[in-house]
Amino acid sequence: MIGSRSRIAWRGAEFRLLFPILLLVPLGFVITNIALAGAPEVGDLTLAVGYVLLFAGAHLLLVVLGHRGDQLILPAVGAMGGVGMIMLNRLPQDLAGTSAFGLELGMAATQLLWFGVGIIAMLAIAVGLRDDGILRHYKYSWAAVGIALLAATLVLGYEVNGARLWIDLGPVSVQPGELLKIVLVIFIAGYLAETRTLLTSASVRIGFLSVPPLPYFLPMLALFGVVMLIVVRLNDLGTALLFFGIFLTMLFVATGRRSYVLIGLVLFVAGSFVAYRLFGHVQARVDVWLDPFADPLGAGFQPVRAIYALGRGGIFGEGLGQGLVTLGGNLTIPFVHTDFIFTAIAEELGLLGAFALLGFAMVLVFRGLRIAALARDDFGALLAVGVTTSLGLQTLIIIGGNTKLIPLTGITLPFVSYGGSSILASFIMIGLLLAVSHRSGTADRASGS
Repeated sequence: MIGSRSRIAWRGAEFRLLFPILLLVPLGFVITNIALAGAPEVGDLTLAVGYVLLFAGAHLLLVVLGHRGDQLILPAVGAMGGVGMIMLNRLPQDLAGTSAFGLELGMAATQLLWFGVGIIAMLAIAVGLRDDGILRHYKYSWAAVGIALLAATLVLGYEVNGARLWIDLGPVSVQPGELLKIVLVIFIAGYLAETRTLLTSASVRIGFLSVPPLPYFLPMLALFGVVMLIVVRLNDLGTALLFFGIFLTMLFVATGRRSYVLIGLVLFVAGSFVAYRLFGHVQARVDVWLDPFADPLGAGFQPVRAIYALGRGGIFGEGLGQGLVTLGGNLTIPFVHTDFIFTAIAEELGLLGAFALLGFAMVLVFRGLRIAALARDDFGALLAVGVTTSLGLQTLIIIGGNTKLIPLTGITLPFVSYGGSSILASFIMIGLLLAVSHRSGTADRASGS
């Protein structure tokens, strides 16, 4: 059991993978500081040391508390977060930050603070969630919390780039939609685990398609519809796309019905067409995606500059601290610390560095799906699938937008982009994965420790 101090779990694989990763973070800071200073000056490594201590402390606590969850997840998160911290420390620190209670923190320091909060939340869930009953049996309560978060955003939120996503809570601003992802996954996992047999065995034929009976499917569909309508009303179509992908993936995993996926894809295409016709900002983003050079100094400014940055990076990159982040005192790419941080990383680390970052994300997704496959029950499996899909799909959406594969959306790159709400939500999902894997004992089978 977690908390049995007499039974320490020596998480050897986790230590062996974390150790070189954490060593590379201070090295990245040093290289960046030298490049920016133009002289062999090590510079201030306080934030790098703090980052190393946070993850080392998390590892030691998991060892001491006898946690037997997956041992590859924390190193993957540490690697992604380390790349993000190095890049955020390299960018102008006045892009964002915290000013509260007499404390003035720059962007990278604020990000490190949120990493600390997120790691505490992750450990609390990974260690404290011994029984998932509070999640499984109170799924409708969690759904009500999610709708309340959205309603609060609709009433009290303010707009950023045309989307009403943020609520101002005095010294900090929060993005409730980030936590809504978790609440939605918990509800869908609980409902599908309860009705999985009925949804799989019973069906109604409509032509060549097999659809689930409405009495079993309607409650989940109605709640999901309400959530999607509010999200669309908030002009947060990136989050709407993410939620739809999570819902469709969990439904397919729970039932194995390809017809459900086909129906979902048809609805997605129809909904996208309707959104394009009804919402001016959607039409504008699609038009910019199709031809950003039509207005390179206006609507197409961000994607055009991103394309140039990717071209400058090439295969091997310009080098840490040597990218063209600013020109004449102005950012070459607006919102480079949030929406376009992947582009900045690809410019300085090149295609190889970008692929390495994607590789870390793929490790996280692979281990999350493995945890789902080895889970003890349907709820744990679906919960793991849901949070893994959320992290993986969010990564694909933002990188696809940066590289012009899909229209740009305003969501963040997990553990890499600047943003406290995103960091906290991502660590909560990692805590859920560790909790599920501990109960199924995947760590012992995965590493032989």
